[in-house]
Amino acid sequence: MTDLVVVGLAYLEVHVPAQVRPVAGEEVFVQGMQLTLGGALNTASVAAALGLTVTLCLPMGNGLADQAVTLLAQRLGITLIPLAAPDNPAISLVFSDAHDRAFVSTAALDVLTSLKRLPPSTWVHVPGLEEAARLQDPLTQAQRDGAKISVSASWSAQQLRQLSVRQGSPWDVLVLNEKEAQAACGLAHSAPQCLAHAAHSVLVTRGAQGVMGQLNGWPVDVGAAPTPVVDTTGAGDAFCAGLIAALTRGLTGDAAVRMGTRVAAKILAQTGGVVTRPDLFADLGMET
Repeated sequence: MTDLVVVGLAYLEVHVPAQVRPVAGEEVFVQGMQLTLGGALNTASVAAALGLTVTLCLPMGNGLADQAVTLLAQRLGITLIPLAAPDNPAISLVFSDAHDRAFVSTAALDVLTSLKRLPPSTWVHVPGLEEAARLQDPLTQAQRDGAKISVSASWSAQQLRQLSVRQGSPWDVLVLNEKEAQAACGLAHSAPQCLAHAAHSVLVTRGAQGVMGQLNGWPVDVGAAPTPVVDTTGAGDAFCAGLIAALTRGLTGDAAVRMGTRVAAKILAQTGGVVTRPDLFADLGMET
């Protein structure tokens, strides 16, 4: 029995300065571009650094990005369950600044349908509605086996529109950012009521305004932890990992959400959402 199973794709991310828009036939040089890993590895790495036992189920081939994921997972003590996929199955160009980000991505999402059953765990986290749609049967079985299900929305206009009429067993936790909540419900603050049939707990992250919503039947409204923002990529994933770690350790309500915001603040202060330093959260007052 592991604390957390994360199911999704690990992305190779190329961070491009947001203002760079080259013209066809020209080459633009910038001071630097960083390469990071991301996607499902964000939540998995943060949770592992917070002291949870973590299993990551993901499409993998034998490419350079796949090898990098394997090495980082070994360093952080994350157990990998690979699903056969083409080499480097998920790649993103990330255009970001201190305020927001945009992506151009490719991802072998349909490989997830080959996963028929999840390993035993206390929690299962899925970092996206597109992923969750392809994992409906194994997620339902995991709930029957006693696992709690956490889903973060990620951006998918079609899936967000369908969320308000979602069928099937409610997830335990659904996390959306403000833009996603607006796309799903019209008004972000109405998401806890609008999506109550989709998940028992619905939380909306609002950047510098913090997090609002409902957690285990109680309203929550927590301000963001103050931090200098270097890159917003992965902050939502880190919040989910921090929230799950807090709930696993018995925190409830505002206290659990506050821990999630403190974890997210650490990720906002770096480029990319993957933890490469196991001591990153040593000052947060949680077992690491």
